Amino acid sequence: MPEQRFRFKQFFIEQDRCAMKVGTDGVVLGAWTETLGAKRILDIGTGTGLLALMMAQRVPEAMIDAVEIDEAAAEQASVNVTASPWAERIRVHWMDARRLHTKEPYDLIICNPPYYMGEMAAPDPRLTVAKHGAELTFDQLVDVVEKLLTDHGRFAVIVPSDREHRLRLAGERVGLSVFRRGPLRYLEGRPFKRVLLELWRGAPQDPHDPVIVERAPGEYTEAYKQLLAPFLLKF
Repeated sequence: MPEQRFRFKQFFIEQDRCAMKVGTDGVVLGAWTETLGAKRILDIGTGTGLLALMMAQRVPEAMIDAVEIDEAAAEQASVNVTASPWAERIRVHWMDARRLHTKEPYDLIICNPPYYMGEMAAPDPRLTVAKHGAELTFDQLVDVVEKLLTDHGRFAVIVPSDREHRLRLAGERVGLSVFRRGPLRYLEGRPFKRVLLELWRGAPQDPHDPVIVERAPGEYTEAYKQLLAPFLLKF
């Protein structure tokens, strides 16, 4: 079982009330995402608050909103934010992201959406929401992003590799194209199982910026260690 408290270098995550625990996907997304120029950041489906806290650490001047539909997870995110050094810059909202309205759009929207549409629902209703997209589809997600993103803003997301095409089509429907792409390989030489993406309103760019976690079992790549060094205690 995952530890109920996950310690990072500058903050910790309590996760006993959250269906989705701290994992490689979320941590890599938070470290990989480009934050240059981001003054207002939105974390959709914040869960434990991990991505919001990583953004607060990386962007000292940013104000961050973190939205979570599950009540227990939202409460846990609030606890984690309050215990962090950046409580005054992060606001946690227990609500459906589709109901979020703001006068000021966001420069960066980030989301770790484990939306495995088309698979069997999880036995735990909270896992059904978290893992299977029972509350938000890709089309609904990009509709929210399109509504809340600045003209020059970016949407950072990680998806299973077999769902990448579906997300890209959803983005194209609302005028969002790929600015940056990073296949995530857990082990060098193995097929990639996740894809990191940044979408924007501009013309497609699609630069290749991959992440490889291990070169051999238990042996992390130098690039991965450098990427995660600001956060993980083991680096």
